[in-house]
Amino acid sequence: MRERLLDLFDRALLNLAPPSPQRLQQLAANHWMPFIGAIVAIGLALAIVVPLALATKSDQNDPFVLRSADGARFVAEVNGDGDTWVLLGHMFPTKRTKPTHRGIWDKFADRLVAEGYRVLRWDFRCHGDTPCVFSKRPIEDVPEIYLEWEAAIDYAVDEGAEKIYGIGVSMGGTSLMQVAAYRDEFVAVSAISSPNIFPNKPPKDSDRADEDGFDKLDGLSTVADIQVPKLYIAGARNQCSYWQSNRYFQRAGEPVRFVLYETDLHGTEILDDEEIGPDAVAEVLDFLADPHGITGKEMHNLAPGADPDDECWPPNDDENDEQEESAD
Repeated sequence: MRERLLDLFDRALLNLAPPSPQRLQQLAANHWMPFIGAIVAIGLALAIVVPLALATKSDQNDPFVLRSADGARFVAEVNGDGDTWVLLGHMFPTKRTKPTHRGIWDKFADRLVAEGYRVLRWDFRCHGDTPCVFSKRPIEDVPEIYLEWEAAIDYAVDEGAEKIYGIGVSMGGTSLMQVAAYRDEFVAVSAISSPNIFPNKPPKDSDRADEDGFDKLDGLSTVADIQVPKLYIAGARNQCSYWQSNRYFQRAGEPVRFVLYETDLHGTEILDDEEIGPDAVAEVLDFLADPHGITGKEMHNLAPGADPDDECWPPNDDENDEQEESAD
């Protein structure tokens, strides 16, 4: 965009060069000259001003490429302005949300921008516009997506972020729990519908499966090391996410809050839902506005029929089959 603007500006300046004396006499003799001159002036002004206005908006939301510590490149975008940043990590494909990429945050990102936050979101490796590293199946690249969080944090810091919040859905939340344990840039973090370990096991024919098993994201083993306030949100009928969110809640240090809804929705589906979405979004916004408004360990159970202590992991065979199908 900037290169096109410079080229346009150079050509505009050339067009402004004074004509020859002969040409001036011809133009002066033309009774349409004042009218044509006005049209040319207006056209030239629009040619410069309109692209400049469009560039301001386009440059802010244009996708760009970041690089992870292992050399993998991933596509990201920034929305909004300000020194308070919210980093958003998306989820793995589901039956209702497939494919998944940074675009699943569109509605919530708009709300964050309206609230004055600067939003950084991206496509994890092997999702959306970001190429795969290990294979064409997203499941093979999941264990390394924490590296995208690290690169996103570094970028926000380099851009002058004074406060950084992290929000992840499903695997985005699991990887966030892993990274927030050793990166101290976060003011507060939130995980929505996030497993404790992801993936639970590799596809049967995974090239990455070996004698030591499959490397996994592991948020549960590190959650106790996260020093900042934490917010967990889950649906009571969404497979086992409520039980796993409760395990985060129980192991996490204070302050921490767990909100459980009577729904089978997952991740950003909760935030975008017409019925429970407004309440869930309000929970997150209130948390961002005052993370330390949470005191101790707070449970807000809106699904009284659900017992978060009921164990339901590992998933049954049908759920394993669904995971492997989504990885194809």
